[in-house]
Amino acid sequence: MIKTVVGSYPVVKGKPDSIPDKIKKFFGKYDKYEYSIKKALDDQLNVGIDILSDGQVRGDMVEIFVSNMYGFEGRRVVNRVEFVKPITLNDIKYSLKYISKKDPKKGVKGIITGACTLASSIRVENYYTDNKDENLIYDLARALNKEALSIQNHVKMIQFDEPILSTGLYDLEVAKKAMDIITSGITVPVAMHVCGDVSKIFYKLNEFNVDILDHEFASCRKNLEVLNEITKKVGFGCINTKIKSVDSVDEVKALISEGIEILKNNSKFEGSINDSVIIDPDCGMRLLPVDVAYSKLNNMVTAANEIEKDLI
Repeated sequence: MIKTVVGSYPVVKGKPDSIPDKIKKFFGKYDKYEYSIKKALDDQLNVGIDILSDGQVRGDMVEIFVSNMYGFEGRRVVNRVEFVKPITLNDIKYSLKYISKKDPKKGVKGIITGACTLASSIRVENYYTDNKDENLIYDLARALNKEALSIQNHVKMIQFDEPILSTGLYDLEVAKKAMDIITSGITVPVAMHVCGDVSKIFYKLNEFNVDILDHEFASCRKNLEVLNEITKKVGFGCINTKIKSVDSVDEVKALISEGIEILKNNSKFEGSINDSVIIDPDCGMRLLPVDVAYSKLNNMVTAANEIEKDLI
């Protein structure tokens, strides 16, 4: 079973400690976020994550994208939304270069916030009618598609984050069409992360043009019932990212085992559990203390490895 993360990691700030970095700072070219990226990567490498994230350290999941698109002033929409240039590519390349020196077998995932979630988190002041304007959502989708195309040759997979879909605030047909636009021309595996209770909307999510559906199961055990009929690969969120207490190895093993037992009765997964289940946290870890985030990931990987031995 592949072990990965949903995306964000606690931002740990540091000062330039090497001579090259000190020279960069002297000339005003030091990137203060590089230390945070390296910390996120090192922690993931140390615990045994297979597909790593750069930690999304430059801002929250909305800010990272809207601050780099045409049509925005802050989070305010003032003109038609358009793609300008790759947003996450530089950090992905930096991450790949960094981890290649430590473990070249590891890969990086692309992480892009979905069109509906972005639309729900901004203020429309011009050009569109409101946050649910389909033209806004589809323009965002076209911009995000260009972002995805710009990174796909550098990543093992691309994950689109659409947590807003579990709230019922956005029309799922519109969201599905937006995902069709976003994924057009993408050749690497595509995951869609939707946290919250998805039990009532799962039947529709299962129709989206994605390879992997990623959901939270530790803090929303009701989601386990969707495993009976899911036809996509499963991103199995198995550590609770909403609390600061560390999930024990036994707790995580019990949850993963429960999920696997359900999947064994799903004909789609007959004989292919290891290849069809991706282990990760429930959600991003940005708001957790870094020592807690590290311990949670460490226990998650330990639990997954022990379960995997039993499956072989």
